[in-house]
Amino acid sequence: MIFPPDILISISTLVVAFAIAAAISGWSDKVFPTVALAALAAGVGVFAYAYNSLPDPQGWTEIPYAFITTLARIVN
Repeated sequence: MIFPPDILISISTLVVAFAIAAAISGWSDKVFPTVALAALAAGVGVFAYAYNSLPDPQGWTEIPYAFITTLARIVN
């Protein structure tokens, strides 16, 4: 089952944000953040796939639009 691109963009944006926070936390503790960097790479890969699968991408405005449409799907 392949998810729509707006849901993938929303999920991958959250994964990238949490992975960056985990990587910074790992580096501040002087531990190499292997899992955080793997999650960051996976999140960026899913984001690139979802963005390239959009029919007519509009640039960075797609990110808030993806969150709004995902929220609308949940509420509706």
